[in-house]
Amino acid sequence: MKNKFTDLKILLFFFALFLEGLDAFSIFDIPISWIGIFIYVLIFIFLKFQGSLGIQFDLAFIRYFFYYLTLVTLIRSLTFDMNMPEFATTTFLQYISLRLLKIISFYSVLAIAIYIIKIKSLEYFLTIFAYIGILISLLSLYSYFSYIFDWSDFSRSRAGTGGWTQPIKRACSILRNYGTFREPSFLAVWIVPIIPIYFYLARTNKKWYFISLFPLLSLVLTRSLTGVISIILVFALVLVIDLFRNRKLNKFLILPILFIFLLSIISNNLTYRFPALDSSMCPPESQDKCDCSIYDDELDRAKNSSSISQSIFQRIALISSGGIGAFENIDILSEYLTLENFKVFGDGLGVSNIKYTQKYVEITKQVKEGELIYRNPGQIVSFNNLYGNLYLSSGFFGLLFFLLILKSIFLKLFKNLDNLDLYLLAGFLALLLMFLFQAEELSTQLAIYFAIIIQKSYK
Repeated sequence: MKNKFTDLKILLFFFALFLEGLDAFSIFDIPISWIGIFIYVLIFIFLKFQGSLGIQFDLAFIRYFFYYLTLVTLIRSLTFDMNMPEFATTTFLQYISLRLLKIISFYSVLAIAIYIIKIKSLEYFLTIFAYIGILISLLSLYSYFSYIFDWSDFSRSRAGTGGWTQPIKRACSILRNYGTFREPSFLAVWIVPIIPIYFYLARTNKKWYFISLFPLLSLVLTRSLTGVISIILVFALVLVIDLFRNRKLNKFLILPILFIFLLSIISNNLTYRFPALDSSMCPPESQDKCDCSIYDDELDRAKNSSSISQSIFQRIALISSGGIGAFENIDILSEYLTLENFKVFGDGLGVSNIKYTQKYVEITKQVKEGELIYRNPGQIVSFNNLYGNLYLSSGFFGLLFFLLILKSIFLKLFKNLDNLDLYLLAGFLALLLMFLFQAEELSTQLAIYFAIIIQKSYK
């Protein structure tokens, strides 16, 4: 009976992970992904009171980091007197509470994952983790092909940042908003850390090479530079590290890169572009929105190319020539940082976003035909950068705290650097790289990698 109850808790944890992958959907206006996050916390509280988690010494430093984040956020929130942006979908109290719930869930996932690995096995955990990635990938691919084959797509019911449901159709635009996430880049950030796990599992069971094609294809179809570049760069780096260590080329580490290039070429036959709207259908949008020949710049032209491989790799070339500043969010965030004073303790989670929003509107405003055009007016703006968010929210000390945690994790990884460690290193580096350009909060995937690396270091 006890074993069945334990299995039920484990099943509930992985079900919550699946729910978190359904980011574009809601039930009674509650995002399904947040239901998954809430379940993590409930499982953690139950296990804690049950005494099943025991004393986890490796988590003490991480726990103190979260105490610090929470304390700074609470103090800053109590003294904050700015209004929420006009189109914010929550009150200030709700917004800050959700930010705190997110970091509590991070620690909860970390502790629960270690618990599962202890009572089951690392291979068991990795296998279930991989299968959940397949489920999300298949649902996303179904959504994509529903447009090509005129199938019925899922109802993307979750409201976006401005309070409206996430749009699909845009005149002259490629299909990018597809799948189980509100934006394709969110799908990329979620699926990329699982991809190295497929190739590790394939070392003992070749079926995983075939299975890996589904998440890789779902990634390529997002046209996400963040995701594609991360896979290519981290596996190239790990390949070089392994080459220096063992003095021979590890062909297995080349396969993910080859698969990405192959699927990029094949996917050119799977592109979908919405037909241009008739000019009478364009209002309230401006007329140029219905003119498919108008693009902002070469980067915009490449992004909207009918060729997926061109969309990805031509943009890589254009961005490479422009340096890291060619990533617009990095450029905007850098300008904002120059306007701000040095942060010792930070402004608190969520509070920093609201302050950034006001400056963001001014930084990104443009004059077109004598008229001021503002980007995302009235909406809370994301930093799209975890490190920038940690610095602005928790200050120099918070960012330093986090970097010390990363150092500890890397030391555990390089302790042995066996086959599994190489793939974990690839996934971990991919996460840290993507946090530079997309996603600003400590993610469930990062918590899972922390747990896997910490627990494996004991073996």
